[in-house]
Amino acid sequence: MANIEEPYVEFMAGDLIAAETMNDMQKMIRANIGEQSQAAIDAIERVPRADDADALQGQSVEALTRAIVQQAISEMSRESGYRRVFKKLRLGDEPSVIQHNLRNCPLVDLYQLEYFQVVASEDGYSRLTWVNFFIYHSSEKRIRYAPEGEKAKNVEIESARESVFRIPLRDLLAWYAVDYDDDSSLGDIETEFWDKIFSDPNDRFDDDQYAHSPWFDRCCRDERTVRSLKQKDDWNEIWVKVMPRKTVNYLTTALVTFDGPVIGPRPQPAPTQVEVSHLDLNRIALRLLREPVYSDDVADNNPQNQIVGLPEEDRADALRELKLMVLLRA
Repeated sequence: MANIEEPYVEFMAGDLIAAETMNDMQKMIRANIGEQSQAAIDAIERVPRADDADALQGQSVEALTRAIVQQAISEMSRESGYRRVFKKLRLGDEPSVIQHNLRNCPLVDLYQLEYFQVVASEDGYSRLTWVNFFIYHSSEKRIRYAPEGEKAKNVEIESARESVFRIPLRDLLAWYAVDYDDDSSLGDIETEFWDKIFSDPNDRFDDDQYAHSPWFDRCCRDERTVRSLKQKDDWNEIWVKVMPRKTVNYLTTALVTFDGPVIGPRPQPAPTQVEVSHLDLNRIALRLLREPVYSDDVADNNPQNQIVGLPEEDRADALRELKLMVLLRA
């Protein structure tokens, strides 16, 4: 048996992990897990329900190996000097401090989290709103919304004309170490997921800035379990939509050309007006200096150039807030 204290590939603190090295290490992990899983299966004696002897806890060797490798990669990323943090900055607030504990001055990369329109559902009630995070199913690339007394409309969750923003829910559950098994209900998993994603060092987002779809809502009300979702091939079809965006080398002054006016929409700068400070080797501070710039898709839906979908009393403050995905690399 291999020495469990010996790493597959040894790294020193702060080392960069090359893609080639990571791929080779995944192959070694898969091979090792496959050998040990098969050995465990071969050792199982014939007992009632012996037809399940080719699986562990209802999972095939291939599925079990994939799950373990996925979790190992998530753990490795968290311990390799890489951080991903979601922050909410407000104009006029004190600087927001991130305690990263990387014992270095990490490279800091900022991405603005866009608002996007969705059909959110809760307890069987659907509404049209704008959010930063959205959980949905593959069958909901377009969701039909029919408010009472008004003409129905289709809301695109995955655009056929633009890049698709989505992350498998199972990957984020592994990244944030959400504890669940095949008997866990989808509703309980979602509650713990939001708690983890908005826990320190992340900021807590307002309740109306993240939501789930009508399909997901029905599963929660029916108390669907992970096992039942896997049996119907739905578990791998659940996604989290989030739209981080950054504009590189954008000219904020009027664009000048020698051939006449610029054709097509102007790029949207993102993020804007953010100051980053390294306080020491374990902390950085972020501060919003002026009102951020939002995309035309958001701003054009409101005549006052304010974020739509928020309660009337909150709209005056909406433009004073900026959501960020902060990437740190030591």
